[in-house]
Amino acid sequence: MGNTITKGVIFDIKRYAIDDGPGIRSTIFFKGCPLRCLWCHNPEGQVMAPELMYRRNRCIKCGECAASCLQEAIALQANRISISRRRCNSCGECFQKCPTGALAVVGKEVSVEEVVKEIDKDAVFYDESEGGVTFSGGEPLLQSDFLNALLDECNERGIHTAVDTCGCASPEAVEKISDKVDLFLYDIKLMDDKAH
Repeated sequence: MGNTITKGVIFDIKRYAIDDGPGIRSTIFFKGCPLRCLWCHNPEGQVMAPELMYRRNRCIKCGECAASCLQEAIALQANRISISRRRCNSCGECFQKCPTGALAVVGKEVSVEEVVKEIDKDAVFYDESEGGVTFSGGEPLLQSDFLNALLDECNERGIHTAVDTCGCASPEAVEKISDKVDLFLYDIKLMDDKAH
């Protein structure tokens, strides 16, 4: 394996994806996006770092999370949970105590080697369906060194690659990977340049 030092932050790996390019694919979701689209279908991918997510519909307001928070970032007030993002360091103590899964830390730092190990598990599906791997997000081009290293590993293995991008990246980042990507899925967010 080429570069096992490069690390990046992802928030999900979707297996057996059929909507992110041709064939059966694995979609790797990168954390971080320069846009804050109101209609974002992956808002958990906007912030680059791992973050605490709260699912209000699962919460029974038991207060276990607030009692276990070492940073005192969570409070149960008027039968409602509030989280101080300034104080929270995403340590995970609270979500480990949550009996309903209303809290979760979304995103983790991973190495190229760790992601490639997951990609390799699905290689038989890529071969049979002419599928491959799609790098999505968030915006994968924000982590261009990590993306570049993953593309190198996929190319070494003969795996079809796609990058799903909003295009908000430097021309250098795009140029750096352009010869390594089989398919760009360009997500145009808004047709009005000024509003965009």
